[in-house]
Amino acid sequence: MNWLLQLYPARWRERYGEEFGAVLANQRASVGLVLDVLAGALDAHLYPQIQNSQSKPINGDDTMTLEMLQRCTVGGPKLSPQDRRIASLFMILSALVMAVLYIGLTKIYHAAPAVEALFYASFPALALIYGQTAYLRKRPWLTQIFVLGAGLLALYLVMLAACVIGNKL
Repeated sequence: MNWLLQLYPARWRERYGEEFGAVLANQRASVGLVLDVLAGALDAHLYPQIQNSQSKPINGDDTMTLEMLQRCTVGGPKLSPQDRRIASLFMILSALVMAVLYIGLTKIYHAAPAVEALFYASFPALALIYGQTAYLRKRPWLTQIFVLGAGLLALYLVMLAACVIGNKL
């Protein structure tokens, strides 16, 4: 799995390569892991955070993994009140759109599996919408649309499969 490290920029590998290689060595190989590492490499190329080659060396507790764990234990990235308000407003508007869409489709198609899947996917979709609009707010629109669209599509397809299987039972 260490061959995946070569996909990252050279400066990133200088700073995090040894530690990330150790993390990869402890992981079981899977499609999901490869996709995660590919997405991370793409992000490292598109949004480099290490600007110069004189990055500070890793010393003892100053590791990427420790920084990530500390960040997660204190509630993740800090959101401004404005970011939270915008994400909440977007989530509320999305809930209204989904409710109107569900009611309209139910009147037309009744209890079709595709309509029921929309209903079952609506609550987790709202959590996904809030999270993506809050945490990806500073990313380009194309990135936001792709990540949110892919997540919502995957969620809907899982619910649709469950509804189709449920109707056949």
